[in-house]
Amino acid sequence: MYDVHFPPTSRIETALLEAKSGSVLDKAFLTAAMEMHTKVEALTSIKYDDTLRTLCIAKFGQGHPCLINSVLSFWSFDPALLAADANPLATINVGGKTQDDLNRMVGGATFAPDGTLVSAKALSIMYFLMSNRVQSNGGYSDPRGAAWEKEYLELFMCDEPICEGNRCACGYESSLFKAFAFATRSRGDAFGNVIQGDVGLINGAFAIIIIFMVLNLGGLCHKIRSRALLALGSVLSIVLAGAAGYGLAMYCQFIYTPVMSVLPFVLLGIGVDDSFVIMNALDRVDKNLPIPERIAKAIAHAGASVMVTSLTDFVAFAISVSSGLPALSAFCMYAAFSIIVLFFLQITLFGAFAALDARRVAANRIDCCPCLCRRGCPCCRIVALEDGKVYEKDPNQMCFPASGHVGGRFGYLLEKKIAPVLVKTPVALAVVAVALGFSGLCAWQASVLPVEDASGKFIPDDSYALASLEKQDEYFGDQGQSVYIVTQGGDYFATQSGLTSIRARLGSLWYIQDTAGDKFDSWADSFQGAIRAGPTVVGANVSFNSMGHATNQVEYYAGLKAWLGGAGKSYAKDVKWVDDSNPQKGVASSRMSAEFKSYKRDVNGKLIQDADKAIEIMDGLRDTVSSWKDMPGADAFPYTFQFLSWEVFRIIKKELLVNVGMCLAAVFFITLILLAHPWTAFLVFAIVVMVIVDVLGCMNMWGLAIDNVSVIQLVISVGLSVDYAAHVAHCFMTKAGTRQERVIDTLGDVGSAVMKGGASTFLAVCLLGASKSYVFRVLFQTFFLTVILGLSHGLLVMPAILSLVGPEGYSGTERKDKVVAPQTLGKEVEAA
Repeated sequence: MYDVHFPPTSRIETALLEAKSGSVLDKAFLTAAMEMHTKVEALTSIKYDDTLRTLCIAKFGQGHPCLINSVLSFWSFDPALLAADANPLATINVGGKTQDDLNRMVGGATFAPDGTLVSAKALSIMYFLMSNRVQSNGGYSDPRGAAWEKEYLELFMCDEPICEGNRCACGYESSLFKAFAFATRSRGDAFGNVIQGDVGLINGAFAIIIIFMVLNLGGLCHKIRSRALLALGSVLSIVLAGAAGYGLAMYCQFIYTPVMSVLPFVLLGIGVDDSFVIMNALDRVDKNLPIPERIAKAIAHAGASVMVTSLTDFVAFAISVSSGLPALSAFCMYAAFSIIVLFFLQITLFGAFAALDARRVAANRIDCCPCLCRRGCPCCRIVALEDGKVYEKDPNQMCFPASGHVGGRFGYLLEKKIAPVLVKTPVALAVVAVALGFSGLCAWQASVLPVEDASGKFIPDDSYALASLEKQDEYFGDQGQSVYIVTQGGDYFATQSGLTSIRARLGSLWYIQDTAGDKFDSWADSFQGAIRAGPTVVGANVSFNSMGHATNQVEYYAGLKAWLGGAGKSYAKDVKWVDDSNPQKGVASSRMSAEFKSYKRDVNGKLIQDADKAIEIMDGLRDTVSSWKDMPGADAFPYTFQFLSWEVFRIIKKELLVNVGMCLAAVFFITLILLAHPWTAFLVFAIVVMVIVDVLGCMNMWGLAIDNVSVIQLVISVGLSVDYAAHVAHCFMTKAGTRQERVIDTLGDVGSAVMKGGASTFLAVCLLGASKSYVFRVLFQTFFLTVILGLSHGLLVMPAILSLVGPEGYSGTERKDKVVAPQTLGKEVEAA
């Protein structure tokens, strides 16, 4: 509503000059700052031929035609006047500016007891440009302003970045100061650089996943069974699923945000996990069966498990589309579409690739060159494998002797070494007890997880924009945040006393700066003063009473119009007429400005923003303003752009609980339907809850907070952690024998695929650990926690619970003895 009445009318460019030594109020420093300003004045945009003076907001009376906030205005931005001034500091102190005014121009200021400015560490120059925005691609853009800002920012670029700690920024080269520039386009540029940087990371993740799958999807270093081409087929299905998901979401008009760049990593983790499960099932099918029948049996066995996880992920994300957070809602729609398409592609397209690969293997054709046929080598030698049995060496095994276990070395380790120990009752009880104890600790940590605003965190760590914002916070962060009181509609003439009482009403609120001075700015108060001063100031005759209020409605509106076009021109932007050509139709809306009190700082000097206190202030001010019944119209309201962040503070915890809660509910009901066993579904649900609680607690211990990004990552964590538990639970239900035997068989059967799936998920994001993007760093941290905690719960805690209280398997399940994996292409022989 605010933007409807008062659309953006300006672009603000800042330059913060920090003294390398001494004070910024020394004449030498001020002279260098004036030289820098002169260069800014000389800038011309190449495409539009604009200069500062052709774009700036007009401001007369300070010796310069443009609105510029700086101590340089004491010399009218004229180098000659400054050069002729023998004592610039004295000129500043007698210039008529209040201490608050000076604190907006210089940072780290020191004042004498009598209020005289003595020194300062930083100087700020703010240039105000007119907004020339036009509609473009469903939004708005300002090509003229952006073009000049490009020249402005390039002025501050240097050959070697100026670094301070781990922060580097380009700066205006000067022996006296370091310059930190920021423009309206800076955030957009920073976001664009993040997205461009994402491309390299995504490509790197795909490369790592391809290498991992080539090495682990089939026989390691085996000419026939290595399945390198099939690994590329799996990645192709993931890419196609992502493209389809993005296209469907965009067709449904869901917005694209920088957070969407994490989705390819999610799809890689889920898709590769499904591929491992399918191929693990195919490896266990009798090799003597016809290939179509083998594929059908593998898809029938693995497809059920993949469908459990995929549909659970899909429903979890689809439910979260209803979120009140636009970024989360859009991300979940992109993810839901992509995951459901990925499921169908895995069981169809990837299944077709698997059938072609099986035909290639049956024809004894080399993996990467299927047109060539590899004949067996008669020169074989005997080698001993880890299970104590002896096999003929496969001539196609180039390196790393193949494992005799169908699940590979991971499967052998899980079934032969870990599972037999894990199913022992004392060990199982100990594992469950440790898991519950750790979850209790994490539940306590999760209860104190703070809420933070993530809007400023999207800027890369090494961006000049971030360095500039941090310097602004350091030197000017204690300045109060502006807030507007907006009135709309109604009779402004009849409510003059109400309009002029706003100053006193706001002054009584504990969170508003003192309104007696210039911290409150009101066109109504200024116009009242103009009426008292007479027609020479107003520009028209306006009769008034003892309070300074107009007594004639026609004179009031005519006088207000004349005053806003003359002496009160600076307030013209604060009053919007119903009909600009006929003031007697009244005022459509108006605004007045005040300031909130400044934030506090922690022991390290960082600004602290208390989310609960911010919500209290926002709600309190809204309730107060809405209670004013003597305002024009019936719906006066306060506004500041900070309310956008504070509204997130209000709903973010609720959104976290609601969305994660709905996802967990979806996990239970989908697994209940697809696993067809209440107790098994409950155990999967319990394991996922434990993982999410642990992730939340570890987030707090790792220094993370609740924000838009972390809420999205937690929804992703629910989807990923389901995979680890559901695969194990489903496989357990298909086994026969005692609980302990079924657990051992389960870990030997699907454990390797689950382990490889988790490893691939971690490898997909391992490059992000050193990312300069906040979004990618949080993605790495939450994926790391999800993989570690998910795998430990899926492969240790879940089997331990199943060995103690696991349900009976599906009816008709028969126990089958283990067979030696045929993938070694050798036959068992007697050891000589």
